[in-house]
Amino acid sequence: MIKAAFNLPNGTLVTIEGTQEEVKDLLDHYSGSSLVEQSILDKQKITAKTPKKEAKSNISSEVTTDTLNQIVNCVKSCPEADAIEKYVLNKEISSEANRALLPLYIIHEYLNNAFGITTVEISKITTDLGPKIKISRQNVLRALARSSASKYVLGDKTRKVGTATRYTLNARGVKYIKSILANEKPEN
Repeated sequence: MIKAAFNLPNGTLVTIEGTQEEVKDLLDHYSGSSLVEQSILDKQKITAKTPKKEAKSNISSEVTTDTLNQIVNCVKSCPEADAIEKYVLNKEISSEANRALLPLYIIHEYLNNAFGITTVEISKITTDLGPKIKISRQNVLRALARSSASKYVLGDKTRKVGTATRYTLNARGVKYIKSILANEKPEN
């Protein structure tokens, strides 16, 4: 099966799927003046049959489990692993917000700030780091969106109930985490 997409003179985008011969026959058949009228009918049929959940699932599966495992392994094996364990993962010294910012810092420093992650993914990473470090999704959201740590993150869109916002660390956040790892008093 192949897909073909083309624009009609009126600006309508038509996408068809089938074998190469079927696509060619369909294009040859509707190459006349009735193409515009038929494309409107085809477009109505296509939109009626397109499932809306399919588009959502592509967005949520952007970061794979392997990538999350890579972040966890990087936390444990990066050059700053000792400082991370001592100053960020230690519950007596560090805050929940610092632990929530840690995966964003790892992505920024060791994965070239290639992507953002959601609160659910941050929660999974902290769970994989150990039971004492685990932060629930709700607490990650509170730490990133409603606490003083909110000034250190950027969201890919405005937060809205039911849609996942992907967070990245901004330059101020990188400076903050580096000061924590150097055991310096961070500037607020």
